[in-house]
Amino acid sequence: MDPAERISYMISNDSTVGIANQQKISPLRARMLADMQARQFHPLTQQMYIRGVKDLVAACGNRSPEQIPLAEAQAYLRKLKVDGTTPSVRANRMAGIRFLYEVTFGQCWKPVSPLRQRMLEDMDMRGFSLRTQESYIRSVAHLGRYFKQSPDRLTNEQMRQYFVHLKVERKLARPTVTIAMCGIKFFFEKTLKRDWSLTGVPMPKRERKLPVVLSGDEVRRILHKLHDTRLHACLTLIYACGLRLGEACRLEPTDIDSIRGVVHIHSAKGGSDRYVPIAPTVVTLLRDYWKTHRNMKWVFPSVGSGSRRGAPGMRHIPLGSVQKAFHLAVKASRIKKAAHVHSLRHSWATHLLEAGINLRMIQEWMGHRSPATTSIYTHMTEQATQVAARKVGNLMSDL
Repeated sequence: MDPAERISYMISNDSTVGIANQQKISPLRARMLADMQARQFHPLTQQMYIRGVKDLVAACGNRSPEQIPLAEAQAYLRKLKVDGTTPSVRANRMAGIRFLYEVTFGQCWKPVSPLRQRMLEDMDMRGFSLRTQESYIRSVAHLGRYFKQSPDRLTNEQMRQYFVHLKVERKLARPTVTIAMCGIKFFFEKTLKRDWSLTGVPMPKRERKLPVVLSGDEVRRILHKLHDTRLHACLTLIYACGLRLGEACRLEPTDIDSIRGVVHIHSAKGGSDRYVPIAPTVVTLLRDYWKTHRNMKWVFPSVGSGSRRGAPGMRHIPLGSVQKAFHLAVKASRIKKAAHVHSLRHSWATHLLEAGINLRMIQEWMGHRSPATTSIYTHMTEQATQVAARKVGNLMSDL
């Protein structure tokens, strides 16, 4: 059975066993070796550099180096220090990985200041995701640029002025201000060991807004406006399984187990795994779409011209492409609700609750840690709203 037939079999049958190392590294290794030979590196040095890249690949789930962002590679090197790897081993791996990104990929290996390095290590030790680390670092960097000086030299009054600037002058939304505050507060409390309460900056008041929910008819109207097979299949999957956008875009063929009727979501928000039920009709839709490209790594591979980030087939579909297609489909459907891709997930949970599915089960499928997070959908079911409205009408009928 050739690899393509094996993947097809897994989508339509038991797919609990993954396929390791499907992406060939040989062409990339040839490029890297050619770069090192052009610089007359000793053969032992070449072997050491290749070994460092292979260690990075193994630590990142056997993904091709083109699929590993520079920030993730640097986070891997920091983790080596946290794990107690010897300085000589760390230096060798860093040399090979840095050569790959700087010379072979042509990317800029930005030097990290000691202060930023300390903050990154503090976040690494607490197990923060790469995305959270980038947001926190960006928040502190913006603070330093605003005052044109190192953030560790700022006074408490300057801190208060900065958040007044964000909220009053720039009029940023509460979630944006909250993210900035969380990043800067972490920097002050954990990295600088300073008391945040002395700054006098209060946490923004939490807003309790209900998410936008589409009706079943509205969801189908939107999906029918998607004429691109790839985008139609991706957004159908998001609604049919209640997935987050990134979870759907990064789905691998071996994550689908049609025998058990589930999709395995790996390393979701909060670093947890979960299983989500998938309908046989959706499995058929995904199988038919996959047969159009037979990509060994992704259910929804990227398309278009290549770049220094690697060949299109080695990358998954960009999240922005799916978002743009959804907004255009909403506009074409003439739906006036302020819906976005995540609205499909909210709609899925609400529709399951309306169908009588247990709230606890919905919580597990959504990957929520607290039932309070999932309980918000009880306010948005049509049945609950109609029953409550009838009771209110009966109470007020004699007025």
